[in-house]
Amino acid sequence: MLNQYENLANAAAHINSTGPEIWHQTSGQITHFVAGLGTCGTITGNGRYLKKMNPDVKVIGVHPEEGHDIPGVRSIKQLGMTKLFMPEEYDGLVSVSNEEAFGMCERLNQEESLIAGPSSAMALIGALKVIDDQPGAVVVVIFPDNAFKYVSTIERHFPNYQAAVDTTTTEPSPQAEMLDRLVENARNPHTTLEVPDLAALRASDPNPPLVVDVRSADAYQKQHISGAINIPVAELSSRLEELPADRSTPIITACFRGNMSIKGMLVLQSLGYFNVKSLNGGTIGWAEQGHPTGE
Repeated sequence: MLNQYENLANAAAHINSTGPEIWHQTSGQITHFVAGLGTCGTITGNGRYLKKMNPDVKVIGVHPEEGHDIPGVRSIKQLGMTKLFMPEEYDGLVSVSNEEAFGMCERLNQEESLIAGPSSAMALIGALKVIDDQPGAVVVVIFPDNAFKYVSTIERHFPNYQAAVDTTTTEPSPQAEMLDRLVENARNPHTTLEVPDLAALRASDPNPPLVVDVRSADAYQKQHISGAINIPVAELSSRLEELPADRSTPIITACFRGNMSIKGMLVLQSLGYFNVKSLNGGTIGWAEQGHPTGE
């Protein structure tokens, strides 16, 4: 556990590496250093090195407003968690709103082709707010992130932008192959029931198994096994109140021919129902053999 919020090596890394690099690349002409406030290792370490080289270099810290949604940075209240926040060593602090940061993030990506994330954009907005555009100003703004690290945040603030889906690949994923094998392995005499066997149970047992049709509501409405209830596979875990409280209750899952019902059986078993079987032949087989259906 490196504890980047308290470990002085955080700031020391910038004193030993980033600061000298900035000084070298600007030929010692840097006038302002600007960074977002997160752990504060970046601003404190670089600030100490640059001011050692030239006390006139202005060090500016940029922080988000309270209640922000900018990853990796801390508001003034949140900065109480880091021991590396040393505002007495900085020349100024500036606040940036969510809207400003994400607006600049969009501009940097679209207009400058810089895949900067929202905390980078926040730092740039802070620099533009407090530093005049004047001859001789050499301003270094740290961009610590890129947009790809915060895809969920980007999508939340820019719902029109979604991650591209690769439709060219034809190779199934390992997870998909594993699921297919699981479904096939579950199709065996111990976990399935034939249509005549279900018909016999319903005719002779005073408490026949509950039939759960796991297809869509539209498919269920068109035709279903008489007396079956309808809960689509994807909704089984969220509609437990419609299922028996007793996990030992006999349940038969049904679909069209007996493929989707295997998945329904597996879901019910994962929910604790241990007396579940899938109907081979499904609703179609039930109807073809002349058993009663509902519409």
